[in-house]
Order: sequence, then structure tokens, then C-alpha cells
Amino acid sequence: MTLEAIETFTVPRNVVAYTEKHLRAAGRKGFELFVFWTGVVDGDRFVVRHGHVPKQTASRTRRGLSVRVEGQALHELNVWLFDNEEVLGVQIHAHPTDAFHSETDDTFPIVTTLGGLSLVVPDFCRAGLLTGSAPFRLSPQGWTQSLRPAEELIEVC
Repeated sequence: MTLEAIETFTVPRNVVAYTEKHLRAAGRKGFELFVFWTGVVDGDRFVVRHGHVPKQTASRTRRGLSVRVEGQALHELNVWLFDNEEVLGVQIHAHPTDAFHSETDDTFPIVTTLGGLSLVVPDFCRAGLLTGSAPFRLSPQGWTQSLRPAEELIEVC
């Protein structure tokens, strides 16, 4: 299964609030954090049902910020996905300033399904999840910035 035909990612307000809360909390400490959205495919929509913040390790070095989700946490998420018949479709993290996909983001994604979404939020999510965010989709050529802005690609309901 791929997510290449997905036109819209529909997400409940409570999952947006959950995501913003966790991104901002990490940002106040000066760190990045991954939030994952899981759900189901419904035609050309990915319907988000849950947000997840698995155990992860954030670090800050002279070269910048990074975050790593350990293998055991990924395994637990995969078991949860199987048990709940959901798909991992979206990975989200916030940068301290501009929203862009770094070389690390390109090289070490968690979402690996073609058509999956990687949303990078600027300013540690201070202005909200979609304001100024940069959406990237995984294609056979790698991560490419979506031609549609986050506000059009993601429908909050």
C-alpha cells in the first residue's frame, strides 16, 4: 500500500491540539520532538485517528538539533498499528526557526511509505501547527516539498 493517491490529510482538532502541546513543550526546552499521526485511507483521504509521541532522545550539538526514536519504541508503535489496523502516514517535528527538510530529515525518516507526509513546523510551533509549516511528500525520488501549502493539504475537523 502507498499513500501516493492521497489528496487530503483529515485530522481531528484534538489531535492537532495534542501535537501542538507536545511540540511547544519540547521547544520551550530548546529541543525537537517527533509526533506521528496514524489512521486509515478513505479514497483520496488519509483520515487521522491518533497522534503518537513515542519515547525518543533529543540532542543539541554545535551542528544543531536532532531527535532519535529508539528501535524498541518503533517496534511498539508498529505492534500498535497492526493491532489497531492503522497506518503510519504523517511525521511531524518543529525547528527552532525556519521550516525546511534538512539532510538528516531526508536521510532518516520514520515514515517510509510512498506518499507519506513529513510536516516541518517553524519556530517550535509557537504560531500553531499549520502557520508557515513546510509539507513534504515521499516520492520515488525522495522527499519533495508539496506544491500545496499545509493549510490546503491538511484539513482540520
